[in-house]
Amino acid sequence: MKTLAIETSCDDTSLAIVNNDDWIFNVEKIVMYSQIQQHIPYWWVLPEVASRLHSEKIVALIQEIWLEDIEKVDFISVTTKPGLPWSLVVGRTAAHLLAEYYHKPLVEVNHIHGHIFSILLERKIEDLQLPLVILTASWGHNDLYVVTMEKSSWTKWRILGDMQDSSAKASEWQIPPISLAKGGQTEQVWPFYVTKIWYTLDDAAWEAFDKVSKMLGGPYPWGPWISAQALKWKHNENFGFKRIFLPLKDDQIFEFSFSWMKSQVLQLLSHIEKEWKTLTEQDVCDIAYEFQEATVETLWKRLIKAAKMYGARTIAIAWWVSANKRLAEYVENEAKEWNNSDYAEKKWLHVDFVHPVKNLYSTDNWAMIWVVGLLMNKQRK
Repeated sequence: MKTLAIETSCDDTSLAIVNNDDWIFNVEKIVMYSQIQQHIPYWWVLPEVASRLHSEKIVALIQEIWLEDIEKVDFISVTTKPGLPWSLVVGRTAAHLLAEYYHKPLVEVNHIHGHIFSILLERKIEDLQLPLVILTASWGHNDLYVVTMEKSSWTKWRILGDMQDSSAKASEWQIPPISLAKGGQTEQVWPFYVTKIWYTLDDAAWEAFDKVSKMLGGPYPWGPWISAQALKWKHNENFGFKRIFLPLKDDQIFEFSFSWMKSQVLQLLSHIEKEWKTLTEQDVCDIAYEFQEATVETLWKRLIKAAKMYGARTIAIAWWVSANKRLAEYVENEAKEWNNSDYAEKKWLHVDFVHPVKNLYSTDNWAMIWVVGLLMNKQRK
């Protein structure tokens, strides 16, 4: 199978021709245009500017990828939701025109599903153990999902963990229990089932990173700057942030909230201004470190709680925050400790940890759109 994948959900115009041979994904061509430089004067992604730049660049990118090659693809896949509305319109319009002109099937892809299945890029599908609990974390989203598969597909793909001694029954794992899921919505992305079990109530983790970076005087884009400053950390007993978890009621069990992190930093900076009057470069590094540690610990504890509840055999992180090296390192170390714990031994809840194999696959990219396009195309057939 070969497809043209189109991604225009935010500030990257990205097109690629990708093929699949026995579930090995190969990129034949890729063309991209990044808008970061154009958004620096606004200190943010300005939706009107983003959509206008997509409109200006997409025709040239289509020509660069060659119309003759587009004619040879089996279908066209395009991001249609969620994202900046007018930016999505640009990609969707181009995809519909190309599909009609070349008489190709068109597959509309959910952007978040793309990030979920970005973990399949350069990874064999049978290497995953199901059920899988995945955290998708971007600037605007902090969501937890459970991914599983129809029972009839378990043997075919050989990706279900050994449940012989597990306390859970196999029949309960065909579709994840959704009694505690927010909205209880399960969607099928062949051959998988995807159930959202919760999302952030306010600021997402990456949004908090950006806002705290701006408070500390960092440049745009802010998120990676926090991590860079945190590497220069020295212990300072004056700094430290609470790990605040919301009440664990039945309807709040996986809630995320990072506005409190932003508020703690703001209060600390106000206190420093009143008491010390100057913020040194080392203070900035120490605050960045403490903030990052508090955030990744919060994300981990929600992730492992979901894994425990749903009997997950794999935990994963995806999207922008998965490119944060400290988060990946923290989750990997904690997962190892979890696997060595008495609880994991007794309940047979050993978990593997995975994340996109390249930082590129943590961004809004063409490859993840193609993966879901392939799955959806097979589902439709």
